[in-house]
Amino acid sequence: MNNVYIVEPIGVHKATIVWLHDIGLKGVDSVQPLQSLGLPNIKWIFPTAPTRRVTSLGGEETTAWCDITKVSESMHHDFEALDNVNSFVAGLFSSEPEHVIKGVGGVGLGAAQALYFASNYAFGRVTINLKIVVGINGWLPSWTTLRNNMYSAFGTFVRAGSLILLTYGTSDDVAFSAFARICADSLHLAGFPIIHKQCGGDHVMNDLRVALPQYLRL
Repeated sequence: MNNVYIVEPIGVHKATIVWLHDIGLKGVDSVQPLQSLGLPNIKWIFPTAPTRRVTSLGGEETTAWCDITKVSESMHHDFEALDNVNSFVAGLFSSEPEHVIKGVGGVGLGAAQALYFASNYAFGRVTINLKIVVGINGWLPSWTTLRNNMYSAFGTFVRAGSLILLTYGTSDDVAFSAFARICADSLHLAGFPIIHKQCGGDHVMNDLRVALPQYLRL
């Protein structure tokens, strides 16, 4: 995960967002869609996932944040890899100014990783001051145990309540919208202020163009 593409803000640096790509892609593939939002006060960081064998692809090697099986309510979660990526993403924020707003976002498998990062922030396992998480066509690893585990660490509900979660379900063939809705409901029941929308790809980007400045107060 050493291949990191950075786009510096062209205005006053007010926020830094780490954006995680979907399976089989690279960080640079996300640059044009996010730059097209025209948000001059955001610094974007686009890391590339390591290459690994992916079970859902019959063992094919490709870029992926973790191994995945078929996306479903009963899918297996590669928590070792998910935790390693969490540490890596947290490290990307280590040199960012303290006053700058921090956020994580992603698409598909990248969205799953971003939502897992959010849950770990609530548990106190991620120590950066996280503000916003965006997930497009993603799901939440460990969604079945999230609510019960929220009672296991002091301050969990306070940290969860301080986040803004924006999730989107589209006509994606992998992350079924019904499963995405279940994961969103799980986050909501666990105390996360989540906004979940069902819309097409272009509408998602248009919504982000409006929503990010609104919620980040840019």
